Amino acid sequence: MSKRVRLEDIAKECGVTKGLVSRSLAGKYNVGDEKRNLIMQKAVELGYDFNKLRTKKTKNSSVVVIVSQTILLKEDFWQPILKNMYATLNRVSIKMEYFVFDSTNIDLASVKALKSNPCIAFVIFHQNPDVIFKELKKFNKPIVEVDPKYMHYTGVTQIKYSNYTSIYEATQKLIDYGHKTICFYGSDSHSYSFRERHEGFLSCIDNNKEKGIRGVSILFDNSSLQYSDNEMLIKALNKNKDITAIICANDIVALNAYKVIKGLGKQIPEDYSIIGFDNVSSGKYSYPTLSTFNVPREQIGDEIGLYIARLRQEGKPQYSEFTIRCDFIERGSITKLN
Repeated sequence: MSKRVRLEDIAKECGVTKGLVSRSLAGKYNVGDEKRNLIMQKAVELGYDFNKLRTKKTKNSSVVVIVSQTILLKEDFWQPILKNMYATLNRVSIKMEYFVFDSTNIDLASVKALKSNPCIAFVIFHQNPDVIFKELKKFNKPIVEVDPKYMHYTGVTQIKYSNYTSIYEATQKLIDYGHKTICFYGSDSHSYSFRERHEGFLSCIDNNKEKGIRGVSILFDNSSLQYSDNEMLIKALNKNKDITAIICANDIVALNAYKVIKGLGKQIPEDYSIIGFDNVSSGKYSYPTLSTFNVPREQIGDEIGLYIARLRQEGKPQYSEFTIRCDFIERGSITKLN
């Protein structure tokens, strides 16, 4: 039987006080970002039981954030959303609680125990496995899915990014820059957002086919979360010598493509223009800097908080989905052709 991890254990590992650990893990953002991220990561590493953070019944409103350990460790992407969501909810006296699960070993009993939680809604971040979703549906409370990995469609509010329209825009920009053969590099099976991005690419290619524009889809299996298939990309580029631009499903895929292209002795953007999606920090420091679409994380956190506040006031969900616009950031990885 493994040792129960206490707040004191996390505090000792991080060199902070027990009180600071408690505030950080409870989602209270009156803690510095660097310390909070360190504490959150160490808690996940040590195997802390986040379900102990659930509060007792209270007259105050609360919302339960359901999130995987993997998501919590992706500080660069998800923490700004959670931080702004907390701040917005706090302004309207709605508490934010965490339910953290291990996606490789979901504790169904703990999920079922959420039924007794007096919260006004559940918010699920990205990873939304069926086993959790089906239980939440039984509780007859509003469910909000943020960037859902899988689409359930029934009785939920989905907050998505402008995946389709953004990649349509990216494809059109490359066409306007003189590129005739453009490829999409990603994985349809990885998530709904990846598939929507691919569909935006295909639609733009189809609408420009009379101009002689050709699209190539390079789709890999991402079940092991490697975000690349180097062999597949090399084979496709060697087979399609006329490809001059690559649109990638996200920035991680794009940065992995950088390595392959440079390994082939080719240059970016002279030989291949590349566009990603998400605007992760590593893309700003790549060489050349990566063109991408910015996911406005702070705005998303605010929008979730405001939507939950409206839920409390109106008593029922008002939308089945809404889409957050992601604007294009042009950097050094794309160029116009002569």
